Amino acid sequence: MAGIISSWGDNSNGQLGDGGTVDRSTAQEVKDLEGVVRVVAGCGQAFALTADGELWGFGRNAFGQVGDGTTENRATPVRVAGLPGRVRSAGAGGGHSAALLDDGTVWAWGAGFFCALGEENYGVHPVPFRIEGLEDVVELSVGGAHNLALKADGTVWSWGRDDRGQLGDGPGSTRPGRIVRTYMGISFDCRPRPAVVEGLEPAVRLSAGGGHSMVVHADGSASVWGFNDRGQLGDGSTTDRFAPQKLTGLGPVTQLAGAYHHTVALLADGTVAAWGLNDGGQLGDGTVVDRAVPGPVPGLTGVKAVSASGGGTDAAPGDGGHALALLADGSVYGWGWNNWGQLAAGRVQLVPAPARIALAGPAVGIAAGGEVPPTNKFMAAPGGGFSFALLG
Repeated sequence: MAGIISSWGDNSNGQLGDGGTVDRSTAQEVKDLEGVVRVVAGCGQAFALTADGELWGFGRNAFGQVGDGTTENRATPVRVAGLPGRVRSAGAGGGHSAALLDDGTVWAWGAGFFCALGEENYGVHPVPFRIEGLEDVVELSVGGAHNLALKADGTVWSWGRDDRGQLGDGPGSTRPGRIVRTYMGISFDCRPRPAVVEGLEPAVRLSAGGGHSMVVHADGSASVWGFNDRGQLGDGSTTDRFAPQKLTGLGPVTQLAGAYHHTVALLADGTVAAWGLNDGGQLGDGTVVDRAVPGPVPGLTGVKAVSASGGGTDAAPGDGGHALALLADGSVYGWGWNNWGQLAAGRVQLVPAPARIALAGPAVGIAAGGEVPPTNKFMAAPGGGFSFALLG
């Protein structure tokens, strides 16, 4: 169903799409953008996909992640340049973005410092180009600096940053295709060429978090791997996992949403679970205590979709991270940090349990974005948390 976008929260890079850079703690319509069927949000950039297959971007553009051929922030939507066909879906990460076209190919743009843009594409690339080696892709998920692609045969392919096991290709320095990139004096393992993630049952859904990866299988089970410093893999530990392992302690899963240090799951019965970092109530359980195993988000039923974002950097987790839930009746609930107005909860800093967000009408889609602290030297002026609802 096509509709309009409503936005709120941090707007320091124009990511609310309202033509300005003033933060807002109330939801308002993004003007001059209609017929939207999907909205996605990254660290400071956002995209709207329209019914005619066009992709429009706005917000932070320091690395060309909006895809308009420039590195100037965009406070109003601009069409992503150079895509050769209709867009099926898109994803936005820490400093890069990507799109899946109707023909099953993947195109990417923005920051290539951590191999997220494929082979030989290091540096800043403000115009999309094709990721070689990928065909027949049916779903795409963009993480902090890595990517996941699901092919029609159920296989999962990964590429990008790999210092915490994000790509699921095992530990050690002899992994096929592994290289080392140095950015701002720090070296990172990464792999620029997409490769299949071994040892997985066929997948039906994907989610790439800030540094971890997750897939849902046809039977409702899930597999996880990657960064786990705050228990975001849900295995009861804080140990990184370099190969896929099954997620336990949950009923059948229909969707997973990964932020930087916490994870939210939508279960087949319409309830929600969460685990990981909880310094600002990101787990929605009414506390601010981290949890390394899945636990329920109380008070939510009839949920149709979830979205999660933020939580800080590798070295300094915390002081950010929120989640949204879309219910079958079109209402939207949010919880976690509200320090930028991303939960539309006025001056309250934390919302540790789900609270309804006031909207102009029923929603059919949601997206949570932002929240990498400005102290992160890899993200100059990234801004805070922001949110979208697609109103049908």
